[in-house]
Amino acid sequence: MTIEELKGKGAIYFEQIKTGLTQYQNEIQVMDQEQAYEFFWKKWKEEYPWDTFVDFYYFSLPEEAKQKVNEVLTEEEREYLKQLFQREDSKGEIIFPMEEMLLGIVTKLNQGEILFSTIYFTGERGKRSAWWGNYKKEYVVFWEE
Repeated sequence: MTIEELKGKGAIYFEQIKTGLTQYQNEIQVMDQEQAYEFFWKKWKEEYPWDTFVDFYYFSLPEEAKQKVNEVLTEEEREYLKQLFQREDSKGEIIFPMEEMLLGIVTKLNQGEILFSTIYFTGERGKRSAWWGNYKKEYVVFWEE
């Protein structure tokens, strides 16, 4: 999915965090991998089953950086990423529909401060939010009133 397609689905999207901090309500939530996984899984399944997306830059990383990521992933997770990359609709993209395995990977990498992702709950104004993974197990959440 492209950034324009994501925006078309009603995502809160901006390229620089300064923009988000000045244009949207925001706060920091601290969650370890397990807490983040459970929180996002529940929100995704109960509130946004078709409207949740993740930006995941793994495929655009240099090989050395990919190796660093691969070192903390299980064989099953590495195989999942190979399959994700091979999907015809995902080549060259960095934004993917939420999937259970992808959620597990991004929460693991965020906790390890290895690769940060943003989770987008899209939709109409007042209901949508964007969750930026950050250092110290933080997620900066942006929303509108």
